[in-house]
Amino acid sequence: MLIQNYVKTAARNLKRNRFFTLLNVFCLALGMSISLLFVALLAFLFRFEDFHENRDRIYRVTTHVEDNEENPDYASAPAAIAQKLRENIAGIETVVPIQTAMASEVIFNEKHTPVYSYFTGPEFLQVFNFPLIKGNTASALASPNSVVITESEAKNIFGSKDPIGEFVQIEPYGDLQVTGVLQDIPKNSHMIFDVLVSYSTLASHEGTAFIENEESWTKFFNSYVYVLLSGHQDPTDVEHTLNKLTKEKYPDPKKYAASFELQPLTEIVPGNALDNPIGRQWPSLGLMLIGLTTMIILIPACANYVHLSISQSLKRMKEIGVRKVMGGQKKQIFFQFVMESMLTMLLALALSGVMFEAIRNEFLKIIGSETTDLTATFPTIIYFILFALLVGMVAGVSPALYFSKINPVRALKGKPEQTRMGGRITVRKVMITLQFILSLGFITSVVIMLQQYRYSVNYDFGFEQQNILDVELKNVDPKIFKNEYGKLSSIETISMSSHILGLEYNSANYIRAIGGSDSIESAVIAIDESFIGNLRLKLLAGKQFTENAAENAQFIIVNEELVKKLEIEDIHAAIGKVVVLPGGKAVHIGGVVKNFNYAMLTEPIGGLYFEYDPQQFRYANMKMMSHENVRDIAALEALWKKIGGDDKFTAQYFSEEVADAYSFYFEMIKIWGYLGLLAITVSCLGLLGTVVFTIKNRIKEVSIRKVVGASTEKLVIMLSKEFVILLVVASVITLPLVYIGFRDWLLPSIQQQNVEIGFLEIGVSLLIMSALGLSTILSQTIKAANANPVDNLKVE
Repeated sequence: MLIQNYVKTAARNLKRNRFFTLLNVFCLALGMSISLLFVALLAFLFRFEDFHENRDRIYRVTTHVEDNEENPDYASAPAAIAQKLRENIAGIETVVPIQTAMASEVIFNEKHTPVYSYFTGPEFLQVFNFPLIKGNTASALASPNSVVITESEAKNIFGSKDPIGEFVQIEPYGDLQVTGVLQDIPKNSHMIFDVLVSYSTLASHEGTAFIENEESWTKFFNSYVYVLLSGHQDPTDVEHTLNKLTKEKYPDPKKYAASFELQPLTEIVPGNALDNPIGRQWPSLGLMLIGLTTMIILIPACANYVHLSISQSLKRMKEIGVRKVMGGQKKQIFFQFVMESMLTMLLALALSGVMFEAIRNEFLKIIGSETTDLTATFPTIIYFILFALLVGMVAGVSPALYFSKINPVRALKGKPEQTRMGGRITVRKVMITLQFILSLGFITSVVIMLQQYRYSVNYDFGFEQQNILDVELKNVDPKIFKNEYGKLSSIETISMSSHILGLEYNSANYIRAIGGSDSIESAVIAIDESFIGNLRLKLLAGKQFTENAAENAQFIIVNEELVKKLEIEDIHAAIGKVVVLPGGKAVHIGGVVKNFNYAMLTEPIGGLYFEYDPQQFRYANMKMMSHENVRDIAALEALWKKIGGDDKFTAQYFSEEVADAYSFYFEMIKIWGYLGLLAITVSCLGLLGTVVFTIKNRIKEVSIRKVVGASTEKLVIMLSKEFVILLVVASVITLPLVYIGFRDWLLPSIQQQNVEIGFLEIGVSLLIMSALGLSTILSQTIKAANANPVDNLKVE
């Protein structure tokens, strides 16, 4: 009954102060809309792996490397660890080795389907609960050359045909028989795969060397080991025994050593960020940053509520004084105001729920709609309500304490004291200044990121970008493609490459000079004889590839940076130098090209070499006579039908590929823009409420000044001066911080070369903030200055 009275009284007070109630509800709804996304994300992440029956007993072996440099932590582990665990350590029921493959293709009836595949054994289907729709769990992955496919990929590859017993081709492993069909992998699994290939297939193709080789103890990328422990087995005992067994594999700890830990399956997502993950990972630090970002919006909204609640104290002084004189206790007044806050928050929750639905899909596009589920399920809605009540309780504590401690005599006189932080600085001034700082910070960030996006898209990579159409070759012979498309008048020149220049390359290739002991990491791209001329790369020394394939196979073309890494002083002296490529093949340097951005601008220019290898050509780079000529594209597609078979014609202009590749800047702009819009809206609404209340409290002063001759201009200046000063203070604090933050931290971390932050970005940001702030202030001060003083003084 007591709670019911609190609710009724709170509802009456909210209804009585409609303007401030609506203002608070809207501000809090804006602030909570982003927070609800975060709550929904947390609800999703903490459901990860909950479908595995034995999830509390499943662990992943992780590796900590001591290499005296970066000392990284890996999600992967040496493949030989699996055998050690099986043979020498008690308390382990099952060991599951997994070897991931790079994105590969499944070929069926000449149809190429890109897939993500794992090599693993029958233990995988026994330990993890990925149910088979068709096939036998015990035998599906037991034999060599057997493969299990997810349901959606089975439909994609075979259509309505029953896939069991059919043969597909996966290079370089040959023909594999489909022995099972899995249910699609749930979104709340950290593993991502379309196809499971039996581990024995990999062993028969590679031999046991990839497991038994001593080098595998230091190079174990894409190798993973999971274990299912017995019911009461302590994982630390397993770790201790395992590290004892493997100590002999690292004889010189000063040079290289590794130790192993068991990571619980339930702590992978969310969890620590590890190198070489098998699939999804949501680092705890990243979640904290997202949570902090939501708080940046929610806290000012709650602060607005606190500030406006306390600002209205003059109207509620007598009410509180009377309640205290009539025997009202501090705790009763305290709970009354907390109840008002929670009721306001629940009203805001209803509105923020609508906003949540409106922005959810956009948020999913940013973080990955295919891998994340933010559906507002019943448990999630309960979390929303609990979150709103918690925020309402926290936000209501400050005004509740303020009102419950008011002296009843002062309250009846209507003389509350302002909450001061020292001198003339009040909480109200601090809150307004912080809101200005937040809004200006977001505006400046968005303006700078827009400039950065324009800079990236229009950046000169060092090679031709205009009118270059990149076409995926798929299974079309490069010679046939070049011969057929070379006949079209709309095409100027055609070249071939293994990667899209400026966006991707083959990494982790190590070469060494003859006589040198150290290997040098270098990127590599396979090109043909027309590539350098077609892309207008600048050849500084030596020669290009020719039509003589045998001669081309004997040399490579390097960039200036690789010459430096090979410690060759002069680019001309590099010509003829012999180097050894991965696999032991010796070639000489035939040419040197000027440095250019062969990768994303987020990466520094490193060593690169071009090789001639038609087997690796995946793209045709066609220099078109004109850009986006509809008739030309139609002709290209028509010709493709003759040589490409059933494969779809896939082509994109290089300029569009660059724009897509750097779309993360645009996504960042959208995120910051939306957050900035919320921050600015909350700030302006809070400022509006403060200005309205301040003017109401000074309306008689304004009327008297007007009667005695004060002009409208002077009254506007008098009412606006304090707010304008706070805006100036906020600008002085914010702009240097944002400038230094972008110049010294954010931009260097995302791009090698930075766009200059100048007066334009600062000036535009300041102009936008000033316009918004001043329009909010002046809209009320001008109205007050122009009011008829008779209306405000007639009762005096």
